Amino acid sequence: MRYWLIFDIETIPDAELGRRWLKAGLDQPDALVRQAMLDARRAETGHSDFLKPPFHQIVAIAAALIDESGDIRRIGPLGQADDAEAVLVRDFFHIVEEVKPRLVGWNSTAFDLPTLIYRAMRHEIAVPLFYRIGEPYHSYRKRYDEELHLDLMDLLSGYGASARVSLDEAALLLNVPGKMGVDGHHVLELYETGALERIRQYCTHDVLTTTLVFMAYAFHRGWLTREERDRLWLSARRWVWDGPDDLWTPFREAWEWFPR
Repeated sequence: MRYWLIFDIETIPDAELGRRWLKAGLDQPDALVRQAMLDARRAETGHSDFLKPPFHQIVAIAAALIDESGDIRRIGPLGQADDAEAVLVRDFFHIVEEVKPRLVGWNSTAFDLPTLIYRAMRHEIAVPLFYRIGEPYHSYRKRYDEELHLDLMDLLSGYGASARVSLDEAALLLNVPGKMGVDGHHVLELYETGALERIRQYCTHDVLTTTLVFMAYAFHRGWLTREERDRLWLSARRWVWDGPDDLWTPFREAWEWFPR
């Protein structure tokens, strides 16, 4: 059976790497180093403080595993809130190597997947099978091939031929919940205050939103029949309404405003 794995990561600036980049003193608090990294990046670009992928430390990964009939087999954050980055990265690649799914993300070609690879290299995590899945014709790293990796933001824009839209904008188009009071700009603040479970919740919500956008594309593309699309919709609803309140209450309340 073929599976789709919809995934997302949340990150903060890597203070240890930042100290070497900025030649900051070892006694500088992590929070000050992270802010200095953002300030330096904004000065470098003139407009954005978004760091290059290697400088991001992954603090949460969430994923949804969907089978070919449209059932969500699993959705939620990987690991535990206090897991080290290396554990999260190793778990992600272990799932990919074991299940061999088609990966689906939002801006995953430019950010999520490169960041996961850079951080795996940093932690000396070998994933040779990841690069062999689909050989000789397909690869998770091939940009214009929808067989193993779909970056929905990239491909829906015609790979940059038209303006790329945000996940929130795609959610508005399709009448499904998008961002709910938290976005990527809040992750560092949440991390600094110890709100790791809130980060994991936000990451999971983005995965479900991406799943619902994927559902529309997969039906449009002919990968899902109308019956399978409706099955996926109902499966998502069951996860939200039957799942734990601490994870799903905000999404449940938002979805009430988006009747199908």
